Amino acid sequence: MYRWLLAAVFLNVVLLAPAVLAQKWTVQYFYDQDRTELQLTDLAFPSPERGIAIGTIYEREGGKQKYTALVTSDGGANWALVPLKEFPRSIFFLDESNGWLVTSGGIWHTAEAGRSWTRISDQIKPNKKLDSPPPGGLILRVWFLDAQHGFAAGFQKSVFETQDGGRTWKPVEEAAKPASNPAYSLYTHLGFADAKHGLIVGGYSPPRKDADADLPDWMEPEKAVRRRTVPTLTLEIETRDGGLTWMSSTAPLIGSLASLHVSESVGLAVWGFADSFEWPSEVYSLNLITGRSESVFKEKDRRVTDAISFPGPRAFLAAVEPSGRLHSSPIPGKVKILTSVNLKDWTEMDVDYRAVARSLVLAGPDAGHVWAATDTGMILRLAP
Repeated sequence: MYRWLLAAVFLNVVLLAPAVLAQKWTVQYFYDQDRTELQLTDLAFPSPERGIAIGTIYEREGGKQKYTALVTSDGGANWALVPLKEFPRSIFFLDESNGWLVTSGGIWHTAEAGRSWTRISDQIKPNKKLDSPPPGGLILRVWFLDAQHGFAAGFQKSVFETQDGGRTWKPVEEAAKPASNPAYSLYTHLGFADAKHGLIVGGYSPPRKDADADLPDWMEPEKAVRRRTVPTLTLEIETRDGGLTWMSSTAPLIGSLASLHVSESVGLAVWGFADSFEWPSEVYSLNLITGRSESVFKEKDRRVTDAISFPGPRAFLAAVEPSGRLHSSPIPGKVKILTSVNLKDWTEMDVDYRAVARSLVLAGPDAGHVWAATDTGMILRLAP
């Protein structure tokens, strides 16, 4: 089991190469409409030229929703909105053309870098006999080793495998073995270091029983910061033979996994905490080959929502400066992006002053071509 909660390393500013210090993040796209707003929730950049973001356009009055992809074929110089028929949950790209889209109702495939999508299978239906069945199907995310062989993770403690490109799915039995109520258990993130070593992580979190359980924390800030932090159960299944066999494990930990990115043998995982916890988030480096993990970043005024690393190493953290006492404030905060060349010492980068968000995600094919998408309808690019 990966030991997520290790002692943090002391962070010191490290001198980076002048070319790195000169880099800054600029707003490349901004959805600016009077009556609607765009919330981007996932992003993929399989090559320096081709990028795809997904999200939902909300009417500020009336609450109507439209689902959309945002695509570019020239490195973000131009972007086009592509309507989607169902609520988009996540995307995965194997190369610059072939990708999969998970929606609330199905699995979709593109061979045109997201400019058109073909529905290849329905979602896996949830067990309605369990408490609080999820809206839509079970699958939240997918990961493909090649054009045919892939895995999916989702609600009700479910993991699936496909051998035909996502057209049919069969359950991975090991995922159901951890002793937790499937109604409140789910696998949220997955990644492979290579064709053999893979990791799927999720958690079990029972519903709150207090009188204010249905209210978001920002409506009761005084209670939120005083509420006792309760450990949850982290679920994990791991393979070292490309999915032929899996081994499951659990551990009681504080918080929940917010992000997992894997690049070769190194992964970066972002752990998010409740408003009453001392830090809003903590970042860990993982070695999927050796199983070792190490805490690499935590600060009280930086709520990290995503992290990505590249060979070298070169890593980036996408964070938000909370706008109030609560980490979970609904008011967008200033976007902060940090970088490191050793996964220990982090330097804040220059970010366009207009960039604000509650959450943002990172994507890019290499350390010289990286983008960020925000839930406020912005796409930022790492500019030389």
